Amino acid sequence: MSFNVEAASLSSIVIFDSSEEATITHPVSKTARDQFYQDIKTINENKSWKVMCVIYKGTIRGTKGFTSNYNRHIKEFHKSYYDLWQEKLQLNNISDCLYPTNHPRQISLERSIIEDMIIKTGLPLSLVERSDFIKFMTHVDPRFRMMSRRTLTRTSLPGLYSKMMDGLRLFCSNAPFISLTLDMWTDRRQRAFFALTSHAITDTEFKSYVMAFQPVFGNHSAPLLLETYESIINTFNIRSKLVQLVIDSCSNNIAAFRGLVIPGFEYYFQDEEGAYFDENSDVNDGLKGLKATQSSLEKISKIAKLPHSTTLVSQRFEKINVCIPKANKTRWTSQYQTVMTVVNIPPSDLNDILIQTQHRDLCLKPVDYQVLNEFISLLTLFAEATTATQAEKTLSISIVASSVLSICQDLLFERNNIKHSTNLWNCLFESFIARFGGLLEQILIQVDIEEKKKTKRFYDFFQRSCLSVSTIHGRSVSFAMIQQIALEQSILLAHMNGICTTSVNDNAPSSPPLQATTPNSNIISSPCAPKRKSLFSSMDNRIVKKKKFDPFSYIKDEISRCLNDDDMDSMVLIKSSKNYPTLSKLASKFLSIPATSAPVERVFSQSGFFFRQHRASMSRTTLQQLTMLKCNRSLF
Repeated sequence: MSFNVEAASLSSIVIFDSSEEATITHPVSKTARDQFYQDIKTINENKSWKVMCVIYKGTIRGTKGFTSNYNRHIKEFHKSYYDLWQEKLQLNNISDCLYPTNHPRQISLERSIIEDMIIKTGLPLSLVERSDFIKFMTHVDPRFRMMSRRTLTRTSLPGLYSKMMDGLRLFCSNAPFISLTLDMWTDRRQRAFFALTSHAITDTEFKSYVMAFQPVFGNHSAPLLLETYESIINTFNIRSKLVQLVIDSCSNNIAAFRGLVIPGFEYYFQDEEGAYFDENSDVNDGLKGLKATQSSLEKISKIAKLPHSTTLVSQRFEKINVCIPKANKTRWTSQYQTVMTVVNIPPSDLNDILIQTQHRDLCLKPVDYQVLNEFISLLTLFAEATTATQAEKTLSISIVASSVLSICQDLLFERNNIKHSTNLWNCLFESFIARFGGLLEQILIQVDIEEKKKTKRFYDFFQRSCLSVSTIHGRSVSFAMIQQIALEQSILLAHMNGICTTSVNDNAPSSPPLQATTPNSNIISSPCAPKRKSLFSSMDNRIVKKKKFDPFSYIKDEISRCLNDDDMDSMVLIKSSKNYPTLSKLASKFLSIPATSAPVERVFSQSGFFFRQHRASMSRTTLQQLTMLKCNRSLF
């Protein structure tokens, strides 16, 4: 390679030979190698090369692929020429007309590439090195200077990550109460990460952020989990603000947080479990009773798999505008949705497709549709509740109690409508009572269940008042409606158990017991409500009580105004803090609790999207930064 000697122009600089008076001119180049050297030759079997300096006509040697030796020579021995060249590049960039690195337009385009394309859209970091993308950016703005991948990973991403962490610390500082969800995740290379999400209500808004997504090393033992958790809590200094920790029922999680008591919440952790365990196992347990419907569901599973494995079948379904979703074995709701989709296909269209594609044995018969419709009917509210309690940026804890009541009421009424799915109903009902009986007792529905049949940690947790309190604060249903639903369920259960409610003796309970055993199918239509009694009702009218000063009258007034408020907005107590100063604080505390651990599961979905199959060489640090930046976009 050699330099062409050209006439001086606006795009050239003058270089004086130290030994001669002649002047040499050439265009301004981007690199010192191209600007000051010529006659590049390789030596030592292409492992090194030598060049001639155009200023003093001497030879400089260096390793192939590295230019530090050449840059050092120019800076030390020909500094005036080097400074002149740098000045021309920074001020004019005449040959390429590029923006300087501190130009607002350059900064804006760089930020857009990093935030919009790499972080939000999830494009690979190598994008900035691809010639097609560089060419595209020249069409966007010819003066834009593309950053290097080295700058991206060592400067740009760490800078945004640091800014995001500052915003996270500010959020933790301003939040009055914080609830957490926690879980572990492993990527495609079996590298483990510890994730923790935070949830709080600040400035009348429900906010959720990923507090930590960091790699962990060694066995996922309980001491390691607890140590990592404590380290994060201490880093953000939020121990005194914690309300609730939501985890799944993994054995390591249970062992790690069995004895964890959050300050200010000791009353709610007086049983053997110290955290709220999120699990949909009531449905999983209930599905064990699917033997009667198993053959019909096997047909559905085979039909649903055909479009994803056979092009011919896929095309036939596409013609009738049907897309059967692919079921996920870790999400029962996806399997339920698959059944729903297949059952809703017109039978004539479905059977025609199966016959034409040589799958006549999978055709659904009338009895199959009856079985599947019962299956769908029994699980409809379970699926709806699962979806609702896992919704993002909602006060999910406020709908737990009302969801449990609705499902219980629905199961009781469905008992008389099923024909083929009795075993499924029995398993669902028994599992439901074993887990949520504590909540039913909280709203005065007595549950008659043997101690050994209770799923202890769930039963005791749902006995706590925080769920019913959150329901009232969230305004998902009115208190009167909860009382009405509870009364209806008590009456219905009384008749299903053969309890006569028309004649109640003095020793009868205020509400009939809810049995966890298989109820009697003889249901009386139009049941009468039992007469409610009070132990001291005969004395109430005779006792004249002296008026006493009630220090809690202001709280009672707030509760009374809240119950009579027609505004059913779930955030009404928080937005109306002046009208409800005490209830507003309670609402900010309880409504920040997520109903499930779905928020932390969403973090894993984002991580899996970044760490796709063709990006398996990504480092732990880069994956950690991209995940937290994607999930906490509003903090930087």
